[in-house]
Order: sequence, then structure tokens, then C-alpha cells
Amino acid sequence: MTKNSMIFTIMASVLAAPLFAQEGVLDDAKVVSLPDWRYDDLYSNGVSARNLFDRDVYGRTGDEIGDVEDILIGPDGQVKSIVAEVGGFWDIGDTHVSIPIDQVDTSDGRITVPVTEDSVGDYGFWNNEPVQTGAVESEIVEGVDDRAIPRAWRASELIGDYARLRDGNAYGDYGYVSDLILRDNKVAAVVVQPRAGYGPGYRAYPYYGYPYGWNAGSPYYDMPYTEDDIRDAEPFDYDRFE
Repeated sequence: MTKNSMIFTIMASVLAAPLFAQEGVLDDAKVVSLPDWRYDDLYSNGVSARNLFDRDVYGRTGDEIGDVEDILIGPDGQVKSIVAEVGGFWDIGDTHVSIPIDQVDTSDGRITVPVTEDSVGDYGFWNNEPVQTGAVESEIVEGVDDRAIPRAWRASELIGDYARLRDGNAYGDYGYVSDLILRDNKVAAVVVQPRAGYGPGYRAYPYYGYPYGWNAGSPYYDMPYTEDDIRDAEPFDYDRFE
């Protein structure tokens, strides 16, 4: 994705930025106390969004018909659909489709969907129109990224963004978002790779979306925590996924 590649070409150090109109939002919204935050449910029931990217997608006949390109998530953090590139198997040209999550079967350890050559047109993003290859890979997807917020957003819009911590009346650079953990078809946690000064490995934190002032498309993911809050955060161990 374009944004993910751009992260390596931007300066690693981000100047602290003033708080936007979030103070009242954060006061009213529930912030999880990190001493009470546990990874156990993430390890046992979580799914890595990043690990879903590029996974093969199969039709109900067992044929491989494409691969996962992205995940479409609603304003409430609920997974709405997977975005897949299909078409090569049917010689109709590579096409992006949005498959509702309740039609996606992962019970056999692989991703199976009901899309067929005849039904491709039923799985468009909006208005039953498939999106041609190239549109999803651009910065703006018509009908998705240009909708008035709060809006549906792609997992790749948040993965690769700068993660920042509260620092008085500003936000300071902490690292960048490397993954989203999904549980029960909802975003449960944001995985951050902190910059070197915070130690090696990854950290997983509760997801804070629109009610907390975050906007899809922003290059920053601002967390309601300070350096003192995250000081004792334990590394997130991908090897413990069950």
C-alpha cells in the first residue's frame, strides 16, 4: 500500500503537535487503565490484520480466486468486509471486491468466500460496483476515503501511522502502528512498534477510535496515555497466538 511504503521515507522523528479539540472527548470516553490491560484474550481469540493481508482467497468450489488486499472497518470499529483482488482465475481482469464479513468462512484454516465469476458485480464497495485494480492502492478510494467522517476506513489507513503519547498540552512521538488485532470481528487492539528509546519489541494497546478524537486518514494515531503510563507495558508476543 502507498501509505505503508511512505512510512520509511518520512523523517523518523516527529515534532510534538498541539492537542486538537479532543480534551472534552477524552474526558467523557472510557480510557482503559493499562495496569488492568491484559493480552490474554488477544492471544487466545485475536487475529492479526497484517497477517491477513495477501492471504489466498478461495471460492466455494475450492479454487483459488484471489488474495486479501485490505480490511474494511466501520466507524464503530466493527469489521465490515474483507477487500480482495479477484478475477485472474476467471480471465476478467483483476478487480477489487468487498465481501461482507458474515459471508467469509475461515473455519477450515483458509479464507473461503461465495464470490463467483457471475456474482462479482454484487460485491462492490458501494452501489454494487467493483473497484478496479489501482484504485485501492491509491491514497483515495472513491466512495470510501472521500465520505464524510465518521466513515468506514481501511486497516491499511491506520497501519503505518505515527503513534503518539500525550505530553502535557501536546503529543510526542512514540513509534508507529504496525498492526491491528481483531477479536470477534472488531478492532480490539492497536500494535505499536516503539522507537528505540522505549525498548525492543511490540506493544499492544486498546483501540481508541472516533469517540476519542481519531480521524481516519490522519497520519497520527494519538493515544490517551503518557510516558509514565506506558513505562511498564509488556512486549506483545506474536508467538503466543493460539
